[in-house]
Amino acid sequence: MNNRLFLLFLLLNICFLLTCNDSIVGLFPNGNYSYIAYDSIGTIVAEGELFFKFQDSSNVKGEWEIKKVGNPQNIGPQTGKGKLAGGITNGELCIGLNPDYADNNVFLAGSIERDKYSGSWYYSNLLGRINYGTFNAEKY
Repeated sequence: MNNRLFLLFLLLNICFLLTCNDSIVGLFPNGNYSYIAYDSIGTIVAEGELFFKFQDSSNVKGEWEIKKVGNPQNIGPQTGKGKLAGGITNGELCIGLNPDYADNNVFLAGSIERDKYSGSWYYSNLLGRINYGTFNAEKY
């Protein structure tokens, strides 16, 4: 049973990342972005930086450094430092903050508007979606 759940979870995450395939290079510049994450009721739960480096017309890699604000519960591994990876679909940038893990990951999916990236985050593990909220990131 656990193997089936793991395979289903892995397949869903792969599908999420593979659907990211449209190009917005040039519309969304490489560089550092200040990041603020909010929980589902709008309370700030994390702040930090995202660094984006587009690899080609549809793939992005980078790094992040994020700290908790207060004592939020179940926000997943979006605090500390790490690598990010993802891509673009229908004008949205879809990113995994822990791309080497099929489970225990935080995903960002959002729209691009000039030097701003905003949307939703969710924390997911083998049991499914654990927590979610919104985020804003702005180039500086």
